[in-house]
Amino acid sequence: MNVTVRYMAQLRQAAGVGVEQIELNRPCSVGDLMRHVADRRGGQFRDLMLDAEGQIRPAVLLFIGDEQVAADRPALRDGDVATVLTPMAGG
Repeated sequence: MNVTVRYMAQLRQAAGVGVEQIELNRPCSVGDLMRHVADRRGGQFRDLMLDAEGQIRPAVLLFIGDEQVAADRPALRDGDVATVLTPMAGG
């Protein structure tokens, strides 16, 4: 099963890519997918995505297609496009 992950804002810079394909060997929630990516990328990306307990930070916004979803959203499907971003501040 393949999903596309699009990184926006600070997460794009921390990931070093804007988009990537991820192959999953089993269905998982979008939160599980993001924890997997955060553990794999480590460093600044992990710090932006996860809190000290390894949970998705509340400020991180997750989308499947055009719909904002919670981290525990039911299992991703083959071909889903997940977008993840951190809110930007400033003026």
